Amino acid sequence: MEMRNKSSLQKVSKKVKMKRKYLKYIVCVFVAWYLYNYLGIGDYLHASSFETDFHYPLDVNIRDLVDDVLRYQNFTVRPINHYPYNFLSNSGKCTNIEKIDLMIVVKSAMPHFGHRDTIRKTYGNEDIPERTVKILFFLGVDGKPKSDVQRQIDQEMADFHDIIQMDFIDYYYNNTIKTMMSFRWVYEHCSHADYYLFTDDDMYISVNKLLDHLPDRPDTSSKLQEDLLFTGYVFHSAPQRFRFSKWRVSLEEYRWDRWPDYVTAGAYVLSNKALRVMYIGSLFVKHFRFDDIYLGIVAKKVGITPEHCPHFYFYKKDFSPDAYEDVIASHGYHDHDELIRVWHEMNSKYFIR
Repeated sequence: MEMRNKSSLQKVSKKVKMKRKYLKYIVCVFVAWYLYNYLGIGDYLHASSFETDFHYPLDVNIRDLVDDVLRYQNFTVRPINHYPYNFLSNSGKCTNIEKIDLMIVVKSAMPHFGHRDTIRKTYGNEDIPERTVKILFFLGVDGKPKSDVQRQIDQEMADFHDIIQMDFIDYYYNNTIKTMMSFRWVYEHCSHADYYLFTDDDMYISVNKLLDHLPDRPDTSSKLQEDLLFTGYVFHSAPQRFRFSKWRVSLEEYRWDRWPDYVTAGAYVLSNKALRVMYIGSLFVKHFRFDDIYLGIVAKKVGITPEHCPHFYFYKKDFSPDAYEDVIASHGYHDHDELIRVWHEMNSKYFIR
């Protein structure tokens, strides 16, 4: 009887161990499956090689198409990427001005009234001795034409005449639309500036240091001159495949294992020719939702190499007069008083006549 009970207990114990082992196996499989999907391991493993296989649509020689447009104003291939939006306001800032040294294009959000006012008091000050600088803010809409925010913007436009508003919904994943619509506006209404600075509305910018850093623009009698400067803080990185990430990119959206070199969207500069080549080229390059990545793709397709400038900071550089002596751009200035204080300390000398 005792041996029988012992044998039964051993069988039960063996079954329990087997169940525990099986349960551990199931848990391990589940965890592995979860991590495989959550971390996007499958996407990383199945990504195509950028070095040997990059051919983002359209798969044609886009630079040839661009040159045809610049020479003959003639589209030999139908564009695939025309955004169906309208400009709801305009500006005469470029009208009847023969020479513009720098056109500043600020990508701003609708409620950022304080940001825009602070910029007007600092680097957006157009009264720069011996330089012609113009600034415009580009905004979308909130889909509420009679909202309090829209009424305030209407008043702001009437007061300053420096806002271009466009009829798409203004939110993060429409940043590429905002960027390329601003390209369209300057291409159509202000195509004669020497350089274009595109910047977010939370940046510290030293316009004079930027102008001192940029080379004098060469003779522009030929529209086909190779004056193709695209500069800022250049990144060399790969797509993030993690699920639930704000920046996740699936293989269906972009299947290659790294990005083309791109300039962070916080602040970057284009020469006149580069602006025109990039805008026309974008008409033949499939839309992508991250604007800095998209411009990197367009640059790759039209044969422009982004140039890294160490004086642009994609993060907020700690301030001291010595540390900011060579700083052209620094990101992350949400405190308006701080931006005013830092900017005046570093730039007021340029305005002494």
